[in-house]
Amino acid sequence: MLFGSRPMNRRLPDFKLSLLGKELMPSESIKDLGVTFDPTLSFNKHISVTVSSCMSKLAQISWAKHALNSNLLAIIINALVFSKLYYCSSVWSNTSASNMQKLQLVQNFAARIISGATKFEHITPSLKNLGWLPVKKQVYLRDAIFAFKCMTGCAPTYLTSQFATRRQISDRTTRNSQQLNIPLFKTAAGQRSFHYRIVNLWNSLDKELKLCKDLANFKRTLKSRMLDEFLKQKCMYITATQSNKEIFSQQS
Repeated sequence: MLFGSRPMNRRLPDFKLSLLGKELMPSESIKDLGVTFDPTLSFNKHISVTVSSCMSKLAQISWAKHALNSNLLAIIINALVFSKLYYCSSVWSNTSASNMQKLQLVQNFAARIISGATKFEHITPSLKNLGWLPVKKQVYLRDAIFAFKCMTGCAPTYLTSQFATRRQISDRTTRNSQQLNIPLFKTAAGQRSFHYRIVNLWNSLDKELKLCKDLANFKRTLKSRMLDEFLKQKCMYITATQSNKEIFSQQS
């Protein structure tokens, strides 16, 4: 497989390899450790396959939900669906917004199964009752946990060695000397890389989170903050909706 941007791949001539008298052509997709890669690293096929598999499992669970309580349904969905949905999320978390929306539909379906909400009801209240962050925020949380592991030496050396502070690069003490040095990637493909994303994510975290003593404390603190922020945003949505209804009733 040849990796590159779409314009770069279009400019390449026909590429062939010869091995033992047979011609080998580049593949459109390959699967490695459960993740499907494509030439542009858009992960479109991986997301499509994952969504299809998760929806199939959720449909089977939905058929038997009448025999299970909500707690047991949540355990089954976490074990059989979300374990696959978020598998290797730090690899494909740079995927497009449309792919994220496809993954969100899986979470919405799972929430409706547990809560009993119909397809016409707004899903946000169900996510609140379950204490689930939306997919995009959940992926961000997992990336942040991965970043904490890299910064505290809990990740393999080939990952931790990629990161250096600005002080280590310039040998000067400034207000931002403890921030990670941002790699000089001008292209969109470079800015979607794991290195660039983790550096920007870590630099955006506040000092209190960076000084957490262990991974469990970091995860608990960040998830609590993100969940509180999500619930406040939802309350604002509900308040705005109620206000619109009141205005409409007054006009009627």
